[in-house]
Amino acid sequence: MSSPRSLTWNEVRARRLARSHLIQRAPLEQLVEVVRTVGGIHAQVMGSAELQLAARVEGITQDDVREALWERRELVKTWTLRGTLHLHPADELPSWIAARRAVGGDKEEQFPEHADEVLAAIAAALDGRALLREELAEEVARRVGEWAREPLSSGWGHLLGPAVAAGRLCHGPPRGTRITFVRADQWIGGWVDVDPAQALADVARRYLATYGPARPQDFREWFTSRYFRPAAARMLFAQMELAEVEVEGRSAWWLGDEEPLGQVVTVRLLPEYDVYVMGFREREHLVPPAVREQVAVHGKGRYEGPAATPFLLVDGVCAGVWSRKRSARKVELTVEPARKLTKAERSGVEQEAERIGAFFRLEPRLTLP
Repeated sequence: MSSPRSLTWNEVRARRLARSHLIQRAPLEQLVEVVRTVGGIHAQVMGSAELQLAARVEGITQDDVREALWERRELVKTWTLRGTLHLHPADELPSWIAARRAVGGDKEEQFPEHADEVLAAIAAALDGRALLREELAEEVARRVGEWAREPLSSGWGHLLGPAVAAGRLCHGPPRGTRITFVRADQWIGGWVDVDPAQALADVARRYLATYGPARPQDFREWFTSRYFRPAAARMLFAQMELAEVEVEGRSAWWLGDEEPLGQVVTVRLLPEYDVYVMGFREREHLVPPAVREQVAVHGKGRYEGPAATPFLLVDGVCAGVWSRKRSARKVELTVEPARKLTKAERSGVEQEAERIGAFFRLEPRLTLP
């Protein structure tokens, strides 16, 4: 038996950059395919989701994202990975929901005796309509009882999770700044149930294709660790036809023998919750000590760590942090490198600022020490 292939972290980072469309941006007509390739776009903060796509799709604007999501319905927004909001291609929604069911946690333990009744009421209330949260709570309470109003109206939305897991509900077009909900099957134009086990295996392959080589625990943390037991993740990997590799002494797995990329030169401004960062579970090889110190004092980073931090990314490694502030006519970008940038790297930051300005159709103002 031959020994596992050896890779360096530089090769792994280059591969993940390429698969994440962060070396060569995709053309605008491949917007949906980019979302498909990276396994969904984290959308808990919609402004971040839009900027993640701007980093990966050439010449895109904010309107392009919103049209794909709310007008053409090519994308759909709902809770999937780690129980957080993501954008997915609409035609993949049944598969992502099925994969979520495969690891359990479909129904809230707080209301198990009412779950089926509430799911039916939600489906009936949303039939052909987009409703605000309080409107949905009113309709469901009228059908099943006043007890349902508070758990649906609260910021936590305790009864929304089971509805999402059952394929009954997803986000609809916003009403001003307020979110609405719609029937998932009606919004995407139909629904075909998918085998949960097969769906989970397909998601694992998607993860390895873009973020591999990786270990079962890396996939588990990326997908969800709340209900997904470590032993189940290990068994899933064991049942798949995977190739073992060694990354500087660390065993991991990928889909098969392929030619890794060498060193690349890439400068990107990634927003908070960017999927490259979320998929890169081995954070010690992504965020150097000097940048970790910046994270510890930077906005949400001090509470949520690298996930919630906007990063200056150079050659796949975090090289600093940045922030943005929009007004009616301009977007102000402040970049704080953790080390001295080369002339080429500074030029890359300037190009990123221009790209973000074009995305918002605003004048960019860059502050770069």
